[in-house]
Amino acid sequence: MMKKLFGSTMIVLVFLIVLASTSFAASAATEKELLFKGTLRAVETHVVTFPTFSLDATGSGNATQLGLYTMSFQGEVFIPTLSGTTTAVLVAADGSSLYADGVGQGTATENPDFVSIVETYTITGGTGRFAGASGSFTVERLIQRSTGISSGTISGTIVLP
Repeated sequence: MMKKLFGSTMIVLVFLIVLASTSFAASAATEKELLFKGTLRAVETHVVTFPTFSLDATGSGNATQLGLYTMSFQGEVFIPTLSGTTTAVLVAADGSSLYADGVGQGTATENPDFVSIVETYTITGGTGRFAGASGSFTVERLIQRSTGISSGTISGTIVLP
């Protein structure tokens, strides 16, 4: 009797483990990872309150998953290190949006009128076909200080639930 009870318990336990692992695998398999890359051209304005400056920018480009898109971003940069934080909204050709928070680092170039900037963003959600999105992307761009105009590339991954 004890062997039969033990055997039945083991069968139920194995069944539950298989069922649980199948459920976890199914939920992970439903996520869709999309390659995200393209171009960006933006214009920034700055308000300096030393030792920081705040920035407000708008831009546009063409990228996979978005088509022709617009991007608005705001941030704050610590002038002595050229490091900062930013938030962004990207609006795709169909009106769907992606929201992202980022950190950036500027680096002086040989020409003092230009700064190379690398920003790393974490996608925090979206609207339309990007509702519930996650993922990350990097923006690499060169800004001309005298005009506030920058251009560069965007690349990363959008994860959809």
